[in-house]
Formats: sequence, structure tokens, C-alpha cells
Amino acid sequence: MQTEPPDRAALGDPRTDDTALGLLLASAHRAARGALGGELRPLGIETRHHAVLAALDRLGPSSQRRLGALLGLDKSAVVRIMDELERAGLASRERAAHDRRAYAIELTDEGRRRARASAETAAAVGARLFGVLAPGDRARLVELLTGIADRAGDISTGGETTPP
Repeated sequence: MQTEPPDRAALGDPRTDDTALGLLLASAHRAARGALGGELRPLGIETRHHAVLAALDRLGPSSQRRLGALLGLDKSAVVRIMDELERAGLASRERAAHDRRAYAIELTDEGRRRARASAETAAAVGARLFGVLAPGDRARLVELLTGIADRAGDISTGGETTPP
């Protein structure tokens, strides 16, 4: 069954409708994530794997808790991703020497190789998606998205939000 592209105007005008703007942001995220996922598939990993591999490649060995906090993932999601990465031979988990309740996660040699290959792939996808932005537009987009993320975090924790 073939579907037609969505008629975004049917959802409202994102220039004046906050709900439509949120839906447009979600649509952009979904499309960007899909583009990256399609390019990562030949490497045998998904976007969630790439995020963890990239973090471990940058940080070195880390705890599951730290990875979850850094990537905005709950504990069960980190455990599932780590199970998948271990089965694929890309990462290993050992009990942390300083806290036997925690795990120290480390990339294997193959995990490091795959992390770097996926970083190159992600950079190429990012260049296609964001390379059209002038430096000032990119800086403004980062500022706006950071503000949205911060306000959303404040709302979810019951904090006060103030307009930008």
C-alpha cells in the first residue's frame, strides 16, 4: 500500500500554531533519524547504537548510569542497547572496581572501529542535512533548540519556564 506525502497544512501553520510547530519539529527529527539510520544499516548498527558507540569512543570507559544521563536514556534502554552491543562484540561490561553494583562499559577493538566508521557516516549525513545552513543560521538554530530542550526539561520536572 502506497501512501501520499502528508499534507502538513492540514495539521496547522507552524508559524502561528504551537502544536503544528511541535509536530514539524518531530517530523524533522524523524526524517533526520531515518536518514542516519539508513546510512548506518550497512555497518550493522542503528542510531541508538551509534550514539552509545560515539559516546564511549569520546569518553573512554564509562558507567551505564553516566551514558544514560549523557544520552537522555532511561536505565532499561541502556541495558537493552548494551546487551545488543555485547552480542555484536562491540562493547564489554565488567563490574566497576570502585562500585560492584555498577558496570564499567568499554569498546572492543571492533567497537572502536565501528564507532569511527559510524562517526564518518553521521558526519556525511549531517553535512547533507545541515551544510546548507549559513554559520549564523546554524548558531541560531542551536540556540533555539537548546532553549526548547531546556524549557522542556523544566516543564517535565515541574520547574518554572520563562519566555526567551
